[in-house]
Amino acid sequence: MSVTLRAMTLEDLALFESWLRTPHFGQWFLQDATIESELADNAAAITGAEPTTALIVQADGHDVGWAQWYRYDDWADEVPEYEVLPGEVGIDYGIGEPTCVSRGIGTAMIAELVGHVRAAAPGASIMTAPSAANRASCRVLEKNGFALVSLRSVADEPNASPLAFYRLGPAR
Repeated sequence: MSVTLRAMTLEDLALFESWLRTPHFGQWFLQDATIESELADNAAAITGAEPTTALIVQADGHDVGWAQWYRYDDWADEVPEYEVLPGEVGIDYGIGEPTCVSRGIGTAMIAELVGHVRAAAPGASIMTAPSAANRASCRVLEKNGFALVSLRSVADEPNASPLAFYRLGPAR
């Protein structure tokens, strides 16, 4: 199986919306947001109105998921609550296609996303904070070398609490 990433386009928003409407995907993204706000955020990333890189995950050439990365320095209001390191990069991700869950695609997706981020932001560590209840997400991070830093609640994300903060140090 080959997992690749491609730039998300405005045409992909309908696909992303369909994934948000599935229980296995939407439950992690809509705890403290709406479908409309998620679509607006991604549209802003796609058009360059926000400093986030939105991506579509492909497995063997088929669109199966979504990912994004961003520099925490561009989102200074989140830095204190997340306790990020200077220059650190954040990632978010998910497998949207229900038939692609539990097939190893998530692990391959994280590996590909880490490589993508390392190429764009050499020397940066990567931090992400899925809901601690999302064990599948935590497992794919651990399989890719991320270390659990802490489990804690964040005021801006009360419905996802506690969050599991994971960090992958800079490439050596």
